[in-house]
Amino acid sequence: MRIRDVRARLIELPYPRPFVPSWAPEGAHRSMSAVIVEVETDEGVVGVSGGDMGHSTGPLLLETIRGWIRPRLVGMDLFATQHIANHLRYVAEYVFPRPWVVGVAVWDAVGKACGRPLHKLWGGHTDQIRAYASFGEVRDPEQRVEDALLVVSEGFTGLKLRVHADTVAEDIAQVAAVREAVGPDIAIMVDANQAAARWRYRPDGSRLMWDFDRALTTARELADLGVAWLEEPLPRHDYRALRELTARSPLPIAGGEHNRGIGQLVRLLEDDCFTIYQPDANESEDIAALRDFGAMAAARQRRVVPHAWATGLGVAGNLHLSASLPTCDWLEYPYDPPVIVPEVFHVMLTKPLLPDSTGFVTVPEGPGLGVELDHAVVEPLTVLRV
Repeated sequence: MRIRDVRARLIELPYPRPFVPSWAPEGAHRSMSAVIVEVETDEGVVGVSGGDMGHSTGPLLLETIRGWIRPRLVGMDLFATQHIANHLRYVAEYVFPRPWVVGVAVWDAVGKACGRPLHKLWGGHTDQIRAYASFGEVRDPEQRVEDALLVVSEGFTGLKLRVHADTVAEDIAQVAAVREAVGPDIAIMVDANQAAARWRYRPDGSRLMWDFDRALTTARELADLGVAWLEEPLPRHDYRALRELTARSPLPIAGGEHNRGIGQLVRLLEDDCFTIYQPDANESEDIAALRDFGAMAAARQRRVVPHAWATGLGVAGNLHLSASLPTCDWLEYPYDPPVIVPEVFHVMLTKPLLPDSTGFVTVPEGPGLGVELDHAVVEPLTVLRV
């Protein structure tokens, strides 16, 4: 079975109101740009995947698929997944750093050709994953208390807060208010979004960059509040500082979503930079290689909990990856009402991936990713295709 075509489209998902994520110094976003990729074989099997992209990077990925990826993959044996991954690694190194959404589509096609769900092809460690509601905006403590109580009432047993204030005291105040409101049994994760340099600048050009002392002080304060982990507290390539912080922190340190390629991930693991590693199947590496990385991390008594801030298609890939990993106990689920909701993020799926009343997301049992693209919905949202 050989690859006959690689197609892609860029869609725009309008938000019900402007969204101001903690990682966006440029201000409010009125929509999300997302790429949908289809890999078609000569026997009619079509693998599908998708991930969120910036308004400028989405067109770049489509052009990369047209000019670099399609010419290399068309004609290849679908099951030559290592060779396909190596072609994508070349593209990631020299052309575009995030081609991995194409690899997820390839694996979706592999699963469909075999008639098995992707996570079952990789051992099927579990059929459901606890989801935590991953908030995106920084809001005042009173509003976040209201938000937290809402998601807990809907069944979530974990939630992630973003901290991005000028002082440690302001950051801790938000977390402390939520902890008091939800009680000790709800897991609270905290994300500082410090790994990528561009996210540490305000619109006026001033910096909001944590140094080591602030990261350690914050970790100690959060530990007293029973926080599950502190995410991205320092730049992603500062291996020495990350290793020291992880060694000295009283709570787990998490990160790795912005480190590209298996080499960087292995370096993080060998240097013991994190307690919890968070690669993303759409952004970091070939999804099968990430499963291998998960086994390496497990051998070192480290956890892998993939980053999954993405549309429904992007969540689907990371859901199958998570379900195949022996040390993954949470699924990141983007959810920040009234903007980041399934009606927006999962609109391209005929059946959205929803947590049940106890906060678990069941892995689809259909072949491949087990999700179906809703072409009738996607077509009017399409702004560019190759």
